Amino acid sequence: MRFSFVKTALALAVVLAVSGKPDATLGQTVRAAEMWLEIPELHGRVEANSFAVLEALPQSGISHLRVHIDKQPIDASYGDIHTKINTEATDDITAKRSVTEGVLCELDLTHWGSGFKLRPGRNSVEAYYIDRYKRVHYASFLLQFAEPRSARNRKPAAAPPERIGGEKYAVIVGISKYKNGGTGLSNLKYASRDASAFREFLESPAGGSFAKENVLELLDEDATSQKLRSALFTFLTKPRPQDLVVIYFAGHGAPDPNDSRNLYLLTYDTQPEDMGGTAFLMSDLQDVFDRVVKAKHVITLIDSCHSYGISGERFGAKQNNLSNQYLERYASKADRAVITASDVSELSLEGEQWGGGHGVFTYFVLQGLKNGEADTNKDGTVTAGELFSYLSERVSQATNHQQNPRAVPGLAQNLPLSGVAMQKLSAKLAAH
Repeated sequence: MRFSFVKTALALAVVLAVSGKPDATLGQTVRAAEMWLEIPELHGRVEANSFAVLEALPQSGISHLRVHIDKQPIDASYGDIHTKINTEATDDITAKRSVTEGVLCELDLTHWGSGFKLRPGRNSVEAYYIDRYKRVHYASFLLQFAEPRSARNRKPAAAPPERIGGEKYAVIVGISKYKNGGTGLSNLKYASRDASAFREFLESPAGGSFAKENVLELLDEDATSQKLRSALFTFLTKPRPQDLVVIYFAGHGAPDPNDSRNLYLLTYDTQPEDMGGTAFLMSDLQDVFDRVVKAKHVITLIDSCHSYGISGERFGAKQNNLSNQYLERYASKADRAVITASDVSELSLEGEQWGGGHGVFTYFVLQGLKNGEADTNKDGTVTAGELFSYLSERVSQATNHQQNPRAVPGLAQNLPLSGVAMQKLSAKLAAH
């Protein structure tokens, strides 16, 4: 979700235990919960729905994790308890047994070799069960391990922009006004304006002169759940493997208040009580990228975050933002770039101070691309790698480090986004 610019502080404390008992808390405690994560090799615990910043992984790695469910009786069978690591189901490596407090789930990360190995950087652990009343109990844990010293501040080697030989297509979505705005959803000020400005850039020479018939724009009341699905599942069947696809979304994202496991992009007609039927499931993006989009080159910019997309009273405490984790599978494919507006549990801010009224992320996207401010090597073309480096610095500075854009691992560093390379592509297509 995006908020008007406000001062908030996210303090991340790291406390490591010196004893062998898992009674020290790693990270920020959001609220007491019945589930918590134990990391035996670090002698510590991570509370539900919190984010722990940790030192580098031990040389031997992490071999076991334990999810504690402190509820008695739990009102659920072992088969109704599930776990995930980095969005992948881990039930096959999870042993469950009863303990005095409730149930202990022990995850053996070495069971299948290195298949579930925790890695430097961001990792997510999820646990949930469905009780006999069909209620979902869910918790997520974010673990941020420091990069090895050799990898810190390492910049990719400079390389010429990739060549794109086909046509260019785009789906642009911006939602400021929601049908249920003010009752269950909060309206935004500048999301639709951001989307229109980005569309205008794409249609300009610097942006590649996208043909109007190849750009599908959905703003406010046009951005319904049905139209968004048609845009992604029908319109995007047109691009061929040699073409370029750009997807841009500005608006709210949120977990389902009835089932926190499911993350959604909220559409104009989303009903908070029925997200499953009226919003776009984040995991459905995987189907779009795997089964619908044939284009080799794909650029995705998402200017939203899921925290507080619906009123705090309805959803309760702030939850972890796992959207980047779920996008990693898609971005691991070659020649694709995914850049999101904010990091875990951060808000995507908007305000008049950015270009007279923009989201801060999109404002600097446009500054970096339109004005060439992100063209680090001054070759006349802004690549995905250059844009992300620029956004990381400028957005963080502009928000006093409250908002930090993320590039999902697998970023195609040399994919051109604006400038000379895009103009040459436009001239080539016009000649044909």
